[in-house]
Amino acid sequence: MKRYAIVSKKDDVSRHLAALIRDELKELIYDEEHPDIVISVGGDGTMIYSIHRYEHVLNDVSFVGIHTGTLGFFTDYLKDEYKQLVKDILTKEPEIFDRHLLRISYNGEIFHALNEMRIENSYRSQVIDMYVNDEHMETFRGNGLCVSTPSGSTALNKSLGGAVINPSLRLMQVTEIAGIHHNAYRSLGSPLILGDEDVVRFETDFSENAVLGIDTDIFELKDHDVIEARLSKRVAHFCDYRHVSFVKRLRKSYL
Repeated sequence: MKRYAIVSKKDDVSRHLAALIRDELKELIYDEEHPDIVISVGGDGTMIYSIHRYEHVLNDVSFVGIHTGTLGFFTDYLKDEYKQLVKDILTKEPEIFDRHLLRISYNGEIFHALNEMRIENSYRSQVIDMYVNDEHMETFRGNGLCVSTPSGSTALNKSLGGAVINPSLRLMQVTEIAGIHHNAYRSLGSPLILGDEDVVRFETDFSENAVLGIDTDIFELKDHDVIEARLSKRVAHFCDYRHVSFVKRLRKSYL
């Protein structure tokens, strides 16, 4: 018998909807520790939180989302379609769509991101040496740099002028955050798309107030910290009960 858990946004609408879904799924086993399926009730932020909540068992769990928030790029159902979601869970075997994660090495620890990692400083410009596969690529000057997955290409990366990438591809993308470009200082100035075997490394004397963002987590950076990013071998499994094409997801979210 399937085991499931629900991760809900903390607003009243999402909590109420989570309770309705749980009531409709009484014939299944509710198990927050070892679920087969995790139902995310909220928006994209809730889905990201769900994946980090179950990061230790990603190989064994699949995710499906129902949308109550302001953006639902990761969700396939609207809040008034919760009965259809319940019916699909009870009667269908979903196709599984894998979303690639980013693997970040920092301060002796390994982290994963569904959307992106970013080095940023809102108070002053940073000087960051960027290496690709141990070759010095550039010395960047500006507010920071963002490395995104294909899934994250429609998030902060898009706001920075990066390319929108189909999430089925194993790629990562580096975009600049307010880069400085004039006769004295130059960097690439364009989004850089890298493959699944590439490794990007950042080295700098991080000034005060510099932070490392990994999805929704924030870490204060110290002098001489080194950060590496590459595509992870790990993936997040998404339940595809009813196929929503990449084009439809783009249109419903942005057009």
